[in-house]
Amino acid sequence: MGINHFRKQLFLIGLTAISIIACQRDAGFYDHEALSQTVPVNTYDYLKSKKGIFDSMVLVIDRLGLKQTLNDSSITVFAVTNNSFRLAVNNLNNTRKIAGKSPLNLSNMDYIQLDTIITQYIMRGKYPTDSMQNQDGLLLSGVRYGYQMNARLTTAATSGFQNGGPKTINYSDTKWSQFQRNWATTSTSSSNILTTNGVVHTISQDHIAGFQDFVKRFTLTFPPKNYIQMYGGKQTVSAEAPDKPYPEKSYFMVDGSVTTKFFNPTALQTKPFWSNIEFSVPRICNAYALSSANDNPGRNPKAWNLQGSQDMLNWEMLDQQSNQNFPEFFLQKVYRFENTKAYKHYRLNITENNGSGIELQIAEYVLGFKL
Repeated sequence: MGINHFRKQLFLIGLTAISIIACQRDAGFYDHEALSQTVPVNTYDYLKSKKGIFDSMVLVIDRLGLKQTLNDSSITVFAVTNNSFRLAVNNLNNTRKIAGKSPLNLSNMDYIQLDTIITQYIMRGKYPTDSMQNQDGLLLSGVRYGYQMNARLTTAATSGFQNGGPKTINYSDTKWSQFQRNWATTSTSSSNILTTNGVVHTISQDHIAGFQDFVKRFTLTFPPKNYIQMYGGKQTVSAEAPDKPYPEKSYFMVDGSVTTKFFNPTALQTKPFWSNIEFSVPRICNAYALSSANDNPGRNPKAWNLQGSQDMLNWEMLDQQSNQNFPEFFLQKVYRFENTKAYKHYRLNITENNGSGIELQIAEYVLGFKL
């Protein structure tokens, strides 16, 4: 009995000591820090060394000529796993099968579209998690085109304690919008791999590569080559935008950037509102594209027609559209028509918007020919 009693006392003493140490260590919860790991290789070599994890991303990086950037530039990579690419490609090919189109893979997808997608994950500068602690997160700039992404450090709850769990990064495609409700967001599964030239954070495996755009980019028709930018067509409009309060002149609908726009609050006061493109010599156009802007969808065009002329007196109808809508901001729609005749003037006549009085906005207008 004496030995058993002594053993019980030792057990209780040990249990008490462990409890005291545990309480001193975490004050009732575990404060999971975002762990850092330093690796003695550059970012490209680190990704390539993780066989079975980042093979797809490395394949795309090689195809797009980004290897040197990941070798020696100061960058932060939000690394996309093989599973994320697999989900995206499977979804894409299921959609293409329904549409009667042949399947695609990362080796034969359109270069431009794939380039746009992958550069959402490669940011300029080194950004470990401690730089993302602001309430609104941190705006990051894409390595090639300056596309804006947002990274914000968050801490999950655990064991009933708020902010007592693991730290992750909410990584968001801002879609050039200041409103978070328009963003597409994923999270990381690990963070702060410090390479010789950058930082690597790993995106969760359930993320679908390309956020919400992968299927859309590889199933919609591509925009035409832009005659306005290629050959310098001169644009005039029936109602120019006012000088104030914002610089939203007609020039911005043909400047090659969807982040700017033409907006006139009284454009449809006298219908139709028209935009005329004049070339120095006649050209054959048989396609065009319109892009929605960054706010009020009621201002977007709903009905219009496109005409061609040699002298701005006699016009021939080339295309007509009605009941058109743009359900997303910065959405481009492509329209093609049969035409083999060269015209010096092309006039887009907009007769109706999507319900916002006499207002009209267009982020981008591309006039061109079929690819």
